[in-house]
Amino acid sequence: MKRLSTQHLTALLALAGVGIGFGFGLQAFGATQAAQPRAVISNPTATVAAPAASTAQNGPPAPRIIVIDRNFILQRSTAGQDILNQTQNLSKSAETEFKNQEGQLQAEANKLQQDLAIAAPDVREQKEKEFTGRQQAFQNKVAQRQAEIQAGFNKAAHEIEIALEPILKTIMVERGANMVFDRSAIILSTVDVDVTPVAVQRLNKALPHVKVELTAAPAPAAAAPGPAIAAKAPATPPVLPAIAPKK
Repeated sequence: MKRLSTQHLTALLALAGVGIGFGFGLQAFGATQAAQPRAVISNPTATVAAPAASTAQNGPPAPRIIVIDRNFILQRSTAGQDILNQTQNLSKSAETEFKNQEGQLQAEANKLQQDLAIAAPDVREQKEKEFTGRQQAFQNKVAQRQAEIQAGFNKAAHEIEIALEPILKTIMVERGANMVFDRSAIILSTVDVDVTPVAVQRLNKALPHVKVELTAAPAPAAAAPGPAIAAKAPATPPVLPAIAPKK
């Protein structure tokens, strides 16, 4: 009987390469905004407009600015820490679940290698096709779970952003401010107008907990079938947002 060539056997083993490292793209909260600093300009109440009225007669009102560190607020608040812990638990649970299935596929690939060595060409082709389909389905399942956890993380982070907005507007009224800048946008300053500690304290009271749940995400694109699938990559632990040391 015709035996499989060394090249063919190597390609078959590559079919079992279904590494399941859950390296999520969980950037530090607000990292995107930090890269493109934005100013939140608002007129939350008429009480802060009065001082600017006289100035408006001769020109635009003078800016009165307060500063926050959005990354610090969203990483170090009670809800932010809660989100990080829940996301880490979800990714660890997924790795455990899929690691078992990955082991089963690898064992199946090893057995299939032996069986195909003595199989007729038509039988060999059919079995390879069936195994490739199962492997591809597994890879899609892993990618889908990754996307669901990422979507759940993003949704929870957005809830914090929503809760933070009225808090900042209230602080603006108290400080007589008409602009809020992220700390990353400040180059030089001779006064301390950073209200981050106050914002964190009030956010902890207003929103101490946010639930992170698997959230529906678009189905991932199917991987290209066939022996050209990349060889197995070692699983890696979850990659969570970098957290700066407490100040």
